[in-house]
Amino acid sequence: MAIDYGDARIGVAISDKTLQISGSSATIKNDRLAIEKIVKLCGDEEVTNIIIGLPINADGTMGAMCDKVQKFGDELESFFADGSVRIEYRDERRSTIASENILIEANISRRKRKQFVDGLAAKIILQKFLDDFNRQPRY
Repeated sequence: MAIDYGDARIGVAISDKTLQISGSSATIKNDRLAIEKIVKLCGDEEVTNIIIGLPINADGTMGAMCDKVQKFGDELESFFADGSVRIEYRDERRSTIASENILIEANISRRKRKQFVDGLAAKIILQKFLDDFNRQPRY
């Protein structure tokens, strides 16, 4: 699973069982129930790893949003104290911009793009992780 955290919405994407393709995605309202929804989704989809996009600044520094993301990740991780789900962070610079560009090219209206941009950004984060993971040699 990959997460694109935002103040208003959280994009979530889940890979296929072969860990090759970023599959389904959704956008969850960032409210007091968001973490519970993600935890339930992890159980329903048998998630063992969560990749959380870390919005590192263009100059490579970590700003205030990175702090929010890490706080969110810490809170989410507390639900998996038994180690059943591993959480890690990945640089997600430009994933939201790439998502917006894809939706613009698909001629999706600005109003409708809001519904899809975060889920699509999570899919981009997840696919990059899967591509990197699958390039690693297996012994």
